[in-house]
Amino acid sequence: PEIIKRHGYPSETHQVITEDGCILTIFRIPHGKHSNSSGEPVFIQHGITINSGAFVNIGNKSLGFALADTGYDVWMGNFRGSIYSRKHQTLNESNRKFWDFSFHELGVYDLPAQLNYVHQKTKQKITYIGLSMGSTAGYIYGVTYPDVAYKKVKAFISLAPVAIMKDLPLFQFVSYVWSIIERPVQTLTKGKVVPRPPLPTSLFRYLCLPYPIQMKICQIPDMIAFGVNYEQNDPETLPVTLQHNKDATSVKTITHYSQLIKTGNFQYFDYGPKINQELYGSQYPPQYDLTKMKVPNYFISAPNDFVSTTENAERIWKMLPDRAKPYDIYVIKDDSFNHVSFFTGKDVLSLVYEPVIKFINSNK
Repeated sequence: PEIIKRHGYPSETHQVITEDGCILTIFRIPHGKHSNSSGEPVFIQHGITINSGAFVNIGNKSLGFALADTGYDVWMGNFRGSIYSRKHQTLNESNRKFWDFSFHELGVYDLPAQLNYVHQKTKQKITYIGLSMGSTAGYIYGVTYPDVAYKKVKAFISLAPVAIMKDLPLFQFVSYVWSIIERPVQTLTKGKVVPRPPLPTSLFRYLCLPYPIQMKICQIPDMIAFGVNYEQNDPETLPVTLQHNKDATSVKTITHYSQLIKTGNFQYFDYGPKINQELYGSQYPPQYDLTKMKVPNYFISAPNDFVSTTENAERIWKMLPDRAKPYDIYVIKDDSFNHVSFFTGKDVLSLVYEPVIKFINSNK
């Protein structure tokens, strides 16, 4: 909220409680700088290991501000585990039970609580924008509660859609390594993973920020994982995004994604044959049934995205029923655009956010 106010926008903080007791924080920008009335609601949901700050921390190019200035009522959700959503009615965040969740719970508990709240407050259908894991949870919500979602959500916009994760050799290797280290990591961390290197902030600034070459070196791990793209580096905002675009996730979320990578299926969490049998009535986890989706979907895919490849976006799109895919996939017109560019890219406003706003405007 401080960032929002610093840029001259109105800001509100709301809290919602999920059915399983998590207390989540939603930030709202009710209108733009030059207006006092709220338009249609747009709900933005972040991806893995970041939080809603990613939608307001690149200045005028931020998605939250661009939507507010266009006249929309902007709501930004924060999944459990992120710094703004670590409270629970009965559990402390140091309790391993608090971290016993994957993106399944985000779609089954976090999104219904947040979207019900926004719908109740605004009395209007919501346009949902999900980035990466925000899209994964969106599909789970849409197929678990198809009728409720259809009543409350006008459209699902997926930025870097993630559900089918086939043919990702680097991530197949990472998921193999993860299967070896998962148990010790779980024991050591009580189920919580923070991707930032364990350095004091002052040391991180000293190592990564003073010179452009240091910033580039500190970006190498991200570039290897998500797609090389120094062209979209923004010298103005890079110091901010390098420092602040990191938040916690759960071991179980990473494990669930690694299961999707291994199988190539969009499936429930695999607990092993015995527990699967008890939970699901089968030795194997069921798949999320995308044919149940009723809300219309709009996919935005990046050509150089190593996580959400255009081929996998097409695979997800093909699994949706015709009623839920009235629009073609929009492929970003920049061959170097990668997964992280969706919230840090120098030209993200013109390449992604303006086409998104154009789509929302045309969908009124």
